[in-house]
Amino acid sequence: MTLYIVEHLHILYDDVEDIKFLGVFSTKEKAEKAIQMLSKQPGFKDFPKIIDDNDIDNDIIEGFYIMKVVVDEIAEWKEGFNTIKWNE
Repeated sequence: MTLYIVEHLHILYDDVEDIKFLGVFSTKEKAEKAIQMLSKQPGFKDFPKIIDDNDIDNDIIEGFYIMKVVVDEIAEWKEGFNTIKWNE
């Protein structure tokens, strides 16, 4: 089963992110319909864009995100992760 998670990202200041979880939808069309409704509301209407990979490549990151997830499947990090320690 595939689901679609909708979130909204807004940068407050100095890269402090305000991420809002908005819902989980059974189809991409339902997720887009929810975004259409929310994008008219205060705050959201200032950043109404649905962000895609091209936007991210152009450093546009504020707006709505639709994330496709498959139930009962590992979505990311299947091979683990490494922590890099920063020394100044």
